[in-house]
Amino acid sequence: MCRRLLRPVSSIVRKNMRIHTHEIDTQARKIIPIALPRQWEYREVTGRDYGVDMEVEIFEENDSTGQVLLIQIKGTEQEIIFKDGFSTFDVPTKTLIYSERYITPLILAICNINNKSQSFHYIWIQDFIKSVLNFENPNWRKNKYTTRVKVPIKNVMPGNEEHLIHISHFPQRLYGACEIARALDNILHSLIGDPFSDDYMKASLNLKEILEMPGFLTNQWHQGDILKNNYLLPAIFASRLLAENREPTDEECKFLHTYEKIMNFCLRHDRMSKADAVKFCLKSTLSTSLDCLPIFFEETNYKYKNILWNHDFSHEF
Repeated sequence: MCRRLLRPVSSIVRKNMRIHTHEIDTQARKIIPIALPRQWEYREVTGRDYGVDMEVEIFEENDSTGQVLLIQIKGTEQEIIFKDGFSTFDVPTKTLIYSERYITPLILAICNINNKSQSFHYIWIQDFIKSVLNFENPNWRKNKYTTRVKVPIKNVMPGNEEHLIHISHFPQRLYGACEIARALDNILHSLIGDPFSDDYMKASLNLKEILEMPGFLTNQWHQGDILKNNYLLPAIFASRLLAENREPTDEECKFLHTYEKIMNFCLRHDRMSKADAVKFCLKSTLSTSLDCLPIFFEETNYKYKNILWNHDFSHEF
């Protein structure tokens, strides 16, 4: 008799909990667009619940960038507590596994509906899985129900639009990495042995292709300026000067950071003529820069990303 009474009661409780959870998530769905830039387009995803609630298309100056983010929304009435720089949340394991099927970045948005600031915290799920979760909990896919993820305190919207833009460019960077690999292979092939002026000019043109590659050298990528100013531009100037067989002007020397130092050393020790010293300096600049350009491919070096995370919580997710 008691058993018959307990079943309907527990069923009603579960149903009420589902209704309440649905109401919270519905309220969170209204807050997310408010926290996003006004010019970005968003579309709610309806149908079977596989883990994608919203699709956001990135616009810059009212023009579509062609970049898209998928959003999984998790509403809560509880205050989000952060400790040691991040908060933890239990996410359905099936949602995490499902995210791995996408190349488009899937963002988990955690929204406290009672927060008057109308903001949300977020994490790029796929990158977190590959950079952290696979190392800290290698068997997480065997979890029957949920898996714990960490959301950094700095990942909050509004205020991190540039970060989300950078994340949205991930598919473009993957494609670009293939193009950069092709360009670097062409450069290295053309510079084998004792290159001619035309070979250096071809190298310069290939380097310019890399410079203009979309998705990489943007304001949103923290390594972009370092790569551009310290390696890519010096390589372009050095290869062009070698092609034209001339010394750099004072203005061009500003882009060749080690040129004057090496030149002074060579001339001071009478190791070679000035013409030979110029070529040596330019070739050294070009060689050093080319050795450093593979940093473009660090996007998928998740072991390195995990080291950075463990060192000082540096991350891209």
